Amino acid sequence: MTIELINTGSELLLGRVLNTHQQWICRRLADLGSVVARQVAVPDTAHDIQQSVREALGRANLVIVTGGLGPTSDDITRELIAELLGKKLVRDEAVIAHIKNYFAGRKRPMPANNEVQAMVPEGAIVLPNPNGTAPGLAMKTGAGRWLIMLPGPPRELRPMFDADVVPLLQREFPPAAPFVCRTLRTGGIGESAVQEKIKVPLAVLTASGLEIGYCARVGQVDVRLAGELVT
Repeated sequence: MTIELINTGSELLLGRVLNTHQQWICRRLADLGSVVARQVAVPDTAHDIQQSVREALGRANLVIVTGGLGPTSDDITRELIAELLGKKLVRDEAVIAHIKNYFAGRKRPMPANNEVQAMVPEGAIVLPNPNGTAPGLAMKTGAGRWLIMLPGPPRELRPMFDADVVPLLQREFPPAAPFVCRTLRTGGIGESAVQEKIKVPLAVLTASGLEIGYCARVGQVDVRLAGELVT
């Protein structure tokens, strides 16, 4: 399975916000046996979002898009992807009810612009958001491809990913074999010397698909071993 991750948000490219989604989602997917093939961050502009999604759907079996599902003028991901896929946006009454209950539970009036969050592309699966007002969305785009849209705030995205995205992936993309990633730490030896010591002993495994990566740090070198577990 080929996975691509698209993080939307001009604040990411301005350096005002750290892109924690990239690390967290990639780590969770790797733990589940799937590795992200490509990750990009794009600004909140129609051209960049649509182009990145269009290109990703041409390559990947699964595309995950984060951000841009809120109620403000810069939250345009939902509308742009619906337009790209030729889908109408329809009002989901269950989402409206959830948003109203969310504000009522906090004894706050619901701003009228929050209603836009209940507009979902036709045929999309709504992923509930108990921690906010923006639902996630999952869509099958044809030929076994899936597109998933997740809200930007980590406190909303992470529980939704574990509760709803993980079961969907396990159902639609069951891994052929468990994926394992381990990091070995060495000290007092340089990066090139580490490679020279392990290159020959691990040659058979690398020829069979084991991936080896090196990360030099102050006083140490981390060696990353990753691959499918064959029994």
